[in-house]
Amino acid sequence: MKILRFAQSIGRSYGGFSLAELSVVVAVIGSLSVLSLPVFLTYYQTAQVRGAASDIASYLNQGRQLAIQRNQNVCVSIGTTAVQYYVGGCAGALWLGSITNSTGSVRAPDGITLTTTANPVFSYLGAAAPAATITVSQGTRSLNVIVSASGRVTVGP
Repeated sequence: MKILRFAQSIGRSYGGFSLAELSVVVAVIGSLSVLSLPVFLTYYQTAQVRGAASDIASYLNQGRQLAIQRNQNVCVSIGTTAVQYYVGGCAGALWLGSITNSTGSVRAPDGITLTTTANPVFSYLGAAAPAATITVSQGTRSLNVIVSASGRVTVGP
């Protein structure tokens, strides 16, 4: 009790922030959140498409490695939501492996759509015929995965 009277007698108070000060801080934080939300959403959607394009590029490289390993042609069949491997060409046997499900498909990430100019067939040397461009898209965002005739797989705009 004596300490409290002593603190009051020398002019110290134990108050906190006023309601006006707290309101200003909350308003500033709210304004920053509202202004940064569209930028964050754009970044998030772009990152999803870029990640999916990287996944598709790795699936194509898997098909190329499979052709080299088996010393046979391997067709990488691109569907709208999945990829399948056919050993011996596009009319060959469906390959089932550790990355495929029971139907022989490797699914694209959820919400991603695939379109292609052709299904690339990799030779035992790793070359691709025909060369192909796979478009990975989600809504209005898209990115291309390009398979060159040499068998090189790249992700580009």
